[in-house]
This record gives sequence, C-alpha cells and structure tokens, in this order.
Amino acid sequence: MIEIFLLILLLPSLLILWFLLFPVKIVRKAKTSEVILDPPEGYVYSYVLHIHTQFSYDSLGKPDDVMGARDRCGIDYVVVTDHENDHIKAFADDRLVAGKELKLNDENGNLLGDLLDLGEVKIIAHHLRGKYRWKLEKRRDYFFELVDLRDSLLERKWRLFAYILSATLLYPFLGKDRLIKHFSKLVDVDRYVKKFFEEGWRSKVVGGLDHHVKLYLREVGKRILVPGYDLSFSLMRNFLLSRFQVDSREDFVRALKEGINLISFSEKPSFVWSEEGRLKVYSPFGNTYVVVVSEKGKRWEFLGSNVDFLPEDKGYYLVIGYTYVLRLGSVLFGIKPLFVSDLLEVT
Repeated sequence: MIEIFLLILLLPSLLILWFLLFPVKIVRKAKTSEVILDPPEGYVYSYVLHIHTQFSYDSLGKPDDVMGARDRCGIDYVVVTDHENDHIKAFADDRLVAGKELKLNDENGNLLGDLLDLGEVKIIAHHLRGKYRWKLEKRRDYFFELVDLRDSLLERKWRLFAYILSATLLYPFLGKDRLIKHFSKLVDVDRYVKKFFEEGWRSKVVGGLDHHVKLYLREVGKRILVPGYDLSFSLMRNFLLSRFQVDSREDFVRALKEGINLISFSEKPSFVWSEEGRLKVYSPFGNTYVVVVSEKGKRWEFLGSNVDFLPEDKGYYLVIGYTYVLRLGSVLFGIKPLFVSDLLEVT
C-alpha cells in the first residue's frame, strides 16, 4: 500500500522528467565551437505564414482574431493565404499581408501541386505531404515550404496524442508557455532537410503554419478558438533579415524576396549567413547544437552558440539548430529544434 502511494506521488515528477529530457541524442562527432560573433547588419522582422480564416471553407477564424494573436505574440507581419481568394485584404491593417492558396490541376483535374501566391513571391506548399507533392517544374525563383507545422504535428498522430495527454496532466506544474514550446520536438526538421536535398530542390525555404480554426465559440467578451492562433504563433515563426527598412506590406513582400529567411521555433532570433566563403551562425542560447548539411549529404556538427565554418566544397547548404535541456559528455537530453536556415550558397 505504501509503495503504491509513493508511486502516485512520484508519477508527476517522472512524467515531468520524461517530458523535459526526452528525446536523447548522442553527439560524439560534434566539435566545440568557442568563437564569438556579432549578428549581421540589417533589419530583422518576424512573421508567420500560411494562415487560414473564415474566408477558407475549412476554417472559422476572424480577421481580428489573427491580428490580435499577432500583436499578443509580438510578431511583425502575418501572411494569410485563404483558399482561392484574398478577401481578407478588405479587413487588413498595414501588417497583414493577403495572399491566396491555390490548388494547381491539369486538364483532367489531377492535382499537380499547391501554391501560396503572394504576388511577387510564390511558395510551393505541402510538398512533403503525399497527395500534394509538386509535379511541376522545380523553379528556383519559387520558395519552398520546408516545414508545414500542421502537417508535421499530424505526421505521427500517436506521438501527438502522447504529448497532448502529457501536457494536460502537466499543465498545473509547467504552465502553458513551457508546454507549448516542447511540442516542437514533434517536428522532424532533419528529415525535411535531407529530403529537400535528395530531391534536388535549390529554392529559398520558409516555414508555414497552415493554421485552421476548427471550433469557434463567441459570446460577449469571450472567445474560444480551437486551435487558437496564439498556439501556433508561439510555436513557430520566421525571421527575415532585410538590407532595407520595411514600412509597408509591399516592402515586406519585396524584402522577403531579397532577404535572408530563418525558420524559428523561438521568439528570439538566431542568424545564419554566408560571408566570404564561410558559414556563420549566431544563436542567443548557449545550449545550442548546430548541424551543417551540404547538398551532397555531408554533415558537420558543432556545440556552441556561435559557429564560423569554412566548408570544404562550394555549393548549397542548410543549417539546423537545436537546443537541449541537459548535456552529459556527448549525450544531449531534451533536444528540440531551434531553427532551420535559409538555403545558403558558398562560392
């Protein structure tokens, strides 16, 4: 009887340890990086992409819900891409960009791909989700949605269910914000980077949320959105490093086309850029693990918040950043993605 009582008392602590310290990764090949770098010069803007509202047939969110979540989460721009229309532009303020999500079909109605159309910027979406695979030309002037958050979370439903159950039980102990951040562990960024290069893509990359509100209850002074925009806005965003200041929606789209993008799972920006044939990484977190991946599949691993790396070969690279809770020698506990860089060319 006493043993059962002690087990009941210990269960929350064991569950917290599992939630915080899993998964585990061995990094014997990782080099320790001790360089100190300053962030690159330029203007930094955060934004979220691939959002759906009531103007999509499968979503219920209102324009003011999107803009309210944007402001509460400290995001500079939000890009709404409703299905086949941009009606939200009639309700948009200066920091909401209206685009469209378009299904491209052949003359027989067969799906050839999914495209987010922002005018000057076009983004291939959902490619890593089976039925939406892009069957048209791999145009380098199109962006590539490397991470679709909704697709990523639903890829392994049993893991998502386990995390939701754990988060429900641990909510009184860890709180909402900490629990949300740990859901990024479900996003397999390493596999997406590998497939990107294996399939021969050479496009700039972005992360999309593909956020749909499925349940909407509203009374005077009260709103319930399931899932709420704040949830995905807090979990993943993009950072844009621009050479010029952005003052309008038109400026933002032009900066997106010309600047350096970074997919981030933190509200604090990291920076990855190329300079004089070197790849450079700046992270605001000391507990950072960095993986550099070349188009040929070669990998280099580093432990440290700053990395200054001279690649052996010219070509294209993507850089993945992770954070971890605890390090014991070459073993990292509680590892989760921090960022994925834009496609970088070393010449």
